Amino acid sequence: MISGINILKTNIMKTPVFFIGEKLSVKTRQWLQKQQIQYIEQPFLRTEYKKPDGSFFITVANQRKQWVVTSTYAAHWLVRFADQLGLTPADQIYCWSDMQAEIFQMLGLQIVVTSFSNSRELAQKVIGGNHGEYVLFLHGDKLHNEISSVFSNSGLPYSEFEVYKNTPIEKFVSGIFDAYLFFSPSGIDNFKASGNFPNPLSPILANGNSTAREAWRVFTNKVYLSPEPEELSFVQYSIARWMEENK
Repeated sequence: MISGINILKTNIMKTPVFFIGEKLSVKTRQWLQKQQIQYIEQPFLRTEYKKPDGSFFITVANQRKQWVVTSTYAAHWLVRFADQLGLTPADQIYCWSDMQAEIFQMLGLQIVVTSFSNSRELAQKVIGGNHGEYVLFLHGDKLHNEISSVFSNSGLPYSEFEVYKNTPIEKFVSGIFDAYLFFSPSGIDNFKASGNFPNPLSPILANGNSTAREAWRVFTNKVYLSPEPEELSFVQYSIARWMEENK
């Protein structure tokens, strides 16, 4: 279903319709509904959350901990199961986006936000700020080996947990869109694997270098790399870029 608001009369011949290959946060969706555009959001992944290992978390319940979180999915997991994880007021959370930090606000813990997708900076912040805390890295089933190897070799007390798994969903999307927004290479791959092809005249807006590279590899469309990795900022940049191109 296309989401949006009643469109006021403007100088644009038709209302743009954006394809967004991700399930958006409430904050981003609310902002979009105030704009003079229409959109559909279609994730190509199904997320399955795992229950915490209660026997382990009992053993660290009274220790000060550094929680390392690099995805929104893992952030939601931590908040969802917070009462089962032995959180203490002295615990710290390290993440790399403001969106993740907002999710953690309700926990009332110290939050450190590092540069998005910068594993080296994240690890340095955690290691430099460690004063005997137990390090816990929460991740999904993919794209975590670089961070895992740094902490495994750091000499710090450390454990990691796969707390969610993403499974591809095949979904054919009908319609022609004025722009296509993708958040990850896997989103592009699953979009194409479902038999979808973008309108060749419409731009692709890519979040992150790897997403842009994948878009250039599989599509003939013009591709724009967003300098804004945060979800809402990326969507805002994408719309502003399309508006600029279609004055």
